[in-house]
Amino acid sequence: MSVEQQIKASLHSEQAQLDQILSREQGLFNRLGHIYSGSMRRWVWLSTLLALLATAAFIYAGYRFYMATVLNEQVFWGVWFIAGLLVQIAIKLWLFMEMNRTSILREIKRSELNLQSAGAASRQSS
Repeated sequence: MSVEQQIKASLHSEQAQLDQILSREQGLFNRLGHIYSGSMRRWVWLSTLLALLATAAFIYAGYRFYMATVLNEQVFWGVWFIAGLLVQIAIKLWLFMEMNRTSILREIKRSELNLQSAGAASRQSS
């Protein structure tokens, strides 16, 4: 077997392992569902409510900006529109960071269990 064939075989085995890991991955909506049932669920529900209110506020501000005829009103509602967008972006960013945190915690727990079972198996074989 040539070096090139060994490299290809090694890459195929690594790809198979990665495919197996990725097939266990949850989708976006399952991950989002986990943050609504985790330890921070009250804060997540509150931030979701605030995101909905921010959405309504910036849509209203955008409408008022569009309907304003005086420059001062356009500036006022334009600033509120941008502020509403920024608030919503910040809340969504926090929600996705929370989703990432719960996913990482789940992986750490899974790794701990794997290490414990490997340690128990090695103790039994000794």
